Amino acid sequence: MNSGMYAALTGNLSAQRRLDVVSNNLANANTTGFKADRIQFESVLANVKNSTDGPIFSNDRYSTDFSSGSLQQTGNALDVALEGDGFFVVNTPQGTAYTRQGSFHRSATGRLVTADGYEVQGAGGPITVNGGKVQIGDDGTVSVQQPGQTTADTVGTIATVDFPKPYAMEKLGNGLFRPSDPQAATVASTAGVKQGYLETSNVKAVVEMSRLIEASRYFEICAKAVKTYDDMNNRAANDLGKV
Repeated sequence: MNSGMYAALTGNLSAQRRLDVVSNNLANANTTGFKADRIQFESVLANVKNSTDGPIFSNDRYSTDFSSGSLQQTGNALDVALEGDGFFVVNTPQGTAYTRQGSFHRSATGRLVTADGYEVQGAGGPITVNGGKVQIGDDGTVSVQQPGQTTADTVGTIATVDFPKPYAMEKLGNGLFRPSDPQAATVASTAGVKQGYLETSNVKAVVEMSRLIEASRYFEICAKAVKTYDDMNNRAANDLGKV
């Protein structure tokens, strides 16, 4: 296969990867706490030194934009958002995970859980919020005022942590993250907890649509180039045989 065909095919693969990422970002433009993905430019050129062995693009490296989304007021007492850098800590069957999605609920047993049913980790373990009016302070302190009581009882503190930057986190799906290095140590989060709010996705739909159009056009151009090289090869093979 000639180098021109390789270059065109590489462009096709690169555009397809970009289309996949942009499409996923757009699909999650309204997902609470979603963080947009990007393809790292280095990965596109990762194998350029070995380009004669096959298409240049072969790695699946992505980066995530961890910038904060805006805060949207919901009025739900169990909705919380982080103002600043950091993550909530949740317990999953696969171990501890971290999230910016604060759409919490009360389980059948009274435990504070995520939308997917994972326990929200408190400073001293899972938090139980049986009955009453729930109040969550800026520091994550959870208090419950039972009917007939004049004061609220503190039942726990929502744990928030952070990691050294730049973040080296991988997505687990459903708004969950974990450190790429399982031994990575957490640091104290300086984020405040805001009750009755949710953090929106940080996807900028207009920007992503522009990228989608750009990637689509690039894909079409590369596809035409591949076809052109293929036609040239076929013509050369057929015509040379008649000489």
